Formats: sequence, structure tokens, C-alpha cells
Amino acid sequence: MPNVLMVYYSNSGNTRKLGEALAKAVEANGVSVTIKKVEEATMDDLRACDGLLLGSPCYFGTVAAPIKQFIDESIALYGKGELEGKPGGAFCSTGTIGGGGVSTLMTLNNAMLIHGMVVQGIRKMAHFGPLSIKEPDENVLEGCQKYGAQFANLVKRLTD
Repeated sequence: MPNVLMVYYSNSGNTRKLGEALAKAVEANGVSVTIKKVEEATMDDLRACDGLLLGSPCYFGTVAAPIKQFIDESIALYGKGELEGKPGGAFCSTGTIGGGGVSTLMTLNNAMLIHGMVVQGIRKMAHFGPLSIKEPDENVLEGCQKYGAQFANLVKRLTD
């Protein structure tokens, strides 16, 4: 069974709740998920996974410092083909509408694209990945179900 690594940072718990909903959806669609707080995740974890989901709260219009540090450390894998072609996805929480959530998602997606990962947008709802304003509500959780199913199917297609 393919395995997705989910790496996240959460201060208030909202990003964690979003990630848990996503993980449940991915697993319901036949892909296992290993969830790690960013301080627990290693470059060996990245090498070993079949897909990656990155999550961060939005701080000042971008990712939280621990996630940025993890992305910066991933330069050790850049250009070596270890992440190339693997599916990647992003999720984010923010405190307010217009608080920078989309730019945070784009920062996460950009890092994965630069590594040569496959990032698939979702046509309806949150195009760049699940985004909650504060705690995830029912609409956001529904979006997690759709995004998680789509992500799991991408992982299965690319690992067959």
C-alpha cells in the first residue's frame, strides 16, 4: 500500500485538525498516512514516502518558520531525483479572510513544484489545497474529503 507523509506545524490546533481530516480522507481511499509534526520529520522520511502533504498556519502571509526551515533543509534532496515525480499537496489555516492563506498554500506548493513533485489542483472549492479560517468548519471538512480522495487517487496512479 502506498504511504503518504504528512508534515505539519500547528500552534492553535487548527492546522492539526485540518490535517487529521485530510489524513482520514486519504486513508479512506486506500493510501496509508504517516503524520509527523514538523520537528519530528526527517529527510529520510521524505525519501521514503510515496507522496507528501505539507501543512502550516499562515503567519504574516506565508508559512510558519518551522515549516520554512523544513523546506530549506530539503535542499539536501534537490536535484537528486528523490522527490521528483512524487505527488505533493498543501493545507493551511489562517485567522481571517484575506489573511494570507492562499499565499501560504502557494508557498508550500511552490516548494514541492521546485522539487519536481506533482501538485494537482482541485477544480472546486479550495483550488490550491484545503484552507480554513480559524477552526475548520463543515464546508472545509467537506473540502478535505474531496481533496483527500483526489490526492489518494493521484498517489495510487503514480505508484502503480
